[in-house]
Amino acid sequence: MAMTTKRSLSILLLTLAFAIGSVAIVHAPASVTTIRPPVISPTSPTSSDLVTVATNVTSSRSTIQNVTITYTIDNWKSSNVTVVATYNSTSNIAKAKIPALPPSTHIEYYITAFDNVPTKTVSPNTTGTYYSYDVSASTSLTSITTITYILVGVAIAAAVGVVAIMILRAPQTKAKRAKSTSTQNQDWNTSNSP
Repeated sequence: MAMTTKRSLSILLLTLAFAIGSVAIVHAPASVTTIRPPVISPTSPTSSDLVTVATNVTSSRSTIQNVTITYTIDNWKSSNVTVVATYNSTSNIAKAKIPALPPSTHIEYYITAFDNVPTKTVSPNTTGTYYSYDVSASTSLTSITTITYILVGVAIAAAVGVVAIMILRAPQTKAKRAKSTSTQNQDWNTSNSP
């Protein structure tokens, strides 16, 4: 009987420990993943820019396993692309790149983070709301045109400068030489007259 009581007591304590452990697990706060609003670089992308989307992603009780950015260029009608972000667990920064897109393209995107609980968190978390940016026309042609105008202006100024130096350094013309020679002759005649 003593052996049965000890065994029953052990089973009772073990059952009680499991029950308490289960209650503790059930009442433990859930893992909460937070995705901060993203920042894009460059902030005003043109059609020649690759856009980097960076965001801070943390989890309260878990480790971030994966972060993705899903974007569309046609208002989610038929096209969307998911890009896997690189995630730095020290800085908690996730970064993904969206390729250069044509001018006047409107890009909408959302961020999804997965932790190892597993919990899936989406930002923005309001249905039908997305982060977005617009692609402006490339400024590279404008820059090339501006540089061309500057170079042409510098070339014209240099040419005018060279011509001015040549005029200032030019040998005396025949009229100046003739005048100079006649002045010398008069001086010679004056000094030789009786």
